[in-house]
Amino acid sequence: MSPENFATTAYMFLVSVVGSAGNVLVILAIVHKRRLRTIPNYFLFNLAVCDLLNCSLAIPLRLVEGFQPGSIPCSVVIALTVLFDGLSRLNIIFISIDRFIAIKYPLGYSLSMTHKNATALITSGWLIMVVFSILPVMGVGSAPTEILSNNQGLCFFSTNLSKAYLLVFLIALCLLPLILATLINFFLLKTSHRQMRVIHDQQANIESGTVENNSLEISATNTNVTFSTNGEGTSSLEVRHYKRKIHALRQRKVVKMVIILVGLFIILVLPITLIDLVTAFGESGVPPLVAKIAVSMIYTNATVNVFVYAGFIGEFRRAFSQLIRAGRARFVSPFQFAKC
Repeated sequence: MSPENFATTAYMFLVSVVGSAGNVLVILAIVHKRRLRTIPNYFLFNLAVCDLLNCSLAIPLRLVEGFQPGSIPCSVVIALTVLFDGLSRLNIIFISIDRFIAIKYPLGYSLSMTHKNATALITSGWLIMVVFSILPVMGVGSAPTEILSNNQGLCFFSTNLSKAYLLVFLIALCLLPLILATLINFFLLKTSHRQMRVIHDQQANIESGTVENNSLEISATNTNVTFSTNGEGTSSLEVRHYKRKIHALRQRKVVKMVIILVGLFIILVLPITLIDLVTAFGESGVPPLVAKIAVSMIYTNATVNVFVYAGFIGEFRRAFSQLIRAGRARFVSPFQFAKC
């Protein structure tokens, strides 16, 4: 094995182990912590399941196929790759849309994004991708026979899928989700910045004493809210403003987490998407080293999300810490008992 292949294999193995452990932590945290069972976290839970299957199933199959080409049917490897890759992209769109509705239509969010609707959205994503991914296995969308007979057991999209199927997958389920996610998160960033600027201006007005005991109109995110003190005094107004500021800060932290999550996704997924598009249109392939780096990047995406959650959401950090301590205690206790 060449040093290049050895480094790639070792890195993929590390991604598989770390990604599997990290996504199991996310799933257990949401299952065991009632405070984490929120609608936004439904989509994070679904993303963690997809990433876990990617790390624990798709990557090991790729490694086995790399060591022994032809030992695993390429149709199975390709189907699982298409399934988990497509599901991850759809989940990123669901997460972005959920935050878009929460920021753009805060008063109608609880009515439109219910548990039932979130479940229906997630279920529809799975149904679409399962049906689409198994089509080549059934012979629909697979490459012509003469190409399949000459692919030397290598499980590449270009040598196992028809050009029409590959273009539909790359454009409809890869490129368009990246563009849509970019546009939505640009809006989230812009709106979050505007909200914090409005709150900052209101705080300055209160501290300077320019707010009198009359009605105060607060406009943010195209929603007009009128606070009337009616003799309650500036202190009551300050309390209301403080509560609103705390809520906005929490929203901003969640928005920042989603923007980082989606930003990393775009950075790690875009290279292989462009490479596959270039290859699908019949252009000359990129250097093998570049292709391997791009493939490693897309699999890395299934590992990094847990660190994003831990970095921005304190409830996740506390849940991860408790789960790790509990696991360590269960692992150590039998040895302590045997020693006694």
